[in-house]
Amino acid sequence: MTADPQAARNGRAAVAFRRGARSELDVIRATCRRQAGVIDTLGGAISAFRAGATALKAENAELRADNERMRERHGGRFRRSGASDDARLTEVSFLPDLQAPTAARAIVTRELRDRVAAMVLERAQLLASELTTNSVRHGAATGDTELVFRVEVSNQMVRLEIQDPGHDGAIAPRPPGGGGGFGLNIVQTLSERWGFERVATGGTRVWAQIALESLTTPLSTA
Repeated sequence: MTADPQAARNGRAAVAFRRGARSELDVIRATCRRQAGVIDTLGGAISAFRAGATALKAENAELRADNERMRERHGGRFRRSGASDDARLTEVSFLPDLQAPTAARAIVTRELRDRVAAMVLERAQLLASELTTNSVRHGAATGDTELVFRVEVSNQMVRLEIQDPGHDGAIAPRPPGGGGGFGLNIVQTLSERWGFERVATGGTRVWAQIALESLTTPLSTA
């Protein structure tokens, strides 16, 4: 019996078509599996990113809370007046603890860094430390009271003030080894003028001035 050539050709074509269809289907399935893997990887990355963002947001909130607590503890009441090109007065209140000199130096740095020469800033930082340390040690301040620190800067001078509730005792430099008052020797050396005054409402204010136009000696050689 002789096979029909056309039928044979049709059968071979059908087989080839089925093989081609299966091959194309396998390619589609492989592509889908790869895409599914990519989607799973991206999903994991997004989940990790969201978890990291949540943790970062929580950390930022905690840092802001810490900064707010620090601001309230050392400089909770911040007041700036006379903000002009000629003069500016900044007043900050903080607790009379061991961190007070550091807080005073930070305030001086913030207010003077872009307005005065480096040697002026260096002297003002040291004066702030000495004035504040003196008030912490001898200003009769307690945890229920605060120190008031002021920085005034103009084109002619820098004036620093520290006010505490103390109202007794002498305020004067003493010879080295004289039992206290040595910090005021530093204040006297670094400032052009310094002094103190009793506040009418109670307490004492000690101040020191640096005249900008007459300051030519670096701190290292003073």
